[in-house]
Amino acid sequence: MKKYLLLSAIFALACLALQAQDSLGLSQTVSFRNAVSNNLGVRFSSVFSFHPKENTVGSPYLYADWGRLWIDSMDNKPVARSVVYDANIDLEKNMVIVKGGDGKAYVPEVNNVQAFHCKKGEEANTFVVMQIEGVNKFVEQLAGGKYRLVKEAKVTFHPADFVDKGMIQTGKNYDEYKKAYTYYLVKDRVPVKVNLRKKQFLEALGRDPAAQAAARKFLAGYREPFDETAARLTIEAINK
Repeated sequence: MKKYLLLSAIFALACLALQAQDSLGLSQTVSFRNAVSNNLGVRFSSVFSFHPKENTVGSPYLYADWGRLWIDSMDNKPVARSVVYDANIDLEKNMVIVKGGDGKAYVPEVNNVQAFHCKKGEEANTFVVMQIEGVNKFVEQLAGGKYRLVKEAKVTFHPADFVDKGMIQTGKNYDEYKKAYTYYLVKDRVPVKVNLRKKQFLEALGRDPAAQAAARKFLAGYREPFDETAARLTIEAINK
């Protein structure tokens, strides 16, 4: 009973039955009731497919199809056993989308969710709530511990702008979604923007000589370019 009350607080979906599967793989139907009678906090999404539209490059979504989502933290408490949802993330709107039992897409209220993870095939992603520039939003956590490395995705839509001037053509004849990422090093819940350049990354650890020394030691034996993977492995080495 406690589990169902916990999940009801997470996704307040009025009169909606979601086909879900718990961590043991047991099929079940979880019914959600809204705490308010006017169905606040639930929005219907017109999403029917996450695949790129015709004549469009890129996508605002995390996955090209439904993935699986688990709740990790709610009301600042860990969730020991979460129901697994068919879900996806709209990175452009920083929005969670879940699949209802009727096959439609819904946008639930998730203000009291602090962390969740999702998976599609071999790809797994962990998201946590972080206040970025005064706004709470979900960002992807690449490494956790005393120091955390998180990644904020920003998606911009660029419409086709092809112009045919006879012998000269300019622009492109397709729409495009472009993703850009901003990285933050987090300690004591304070995010500090960092560049994925080794020198600047090490400078961001300057106020913690022990952490900086651990980072230098790890990178001294690292032979690959300094990229997202290198930054993640460096933070994992610091947190050991």
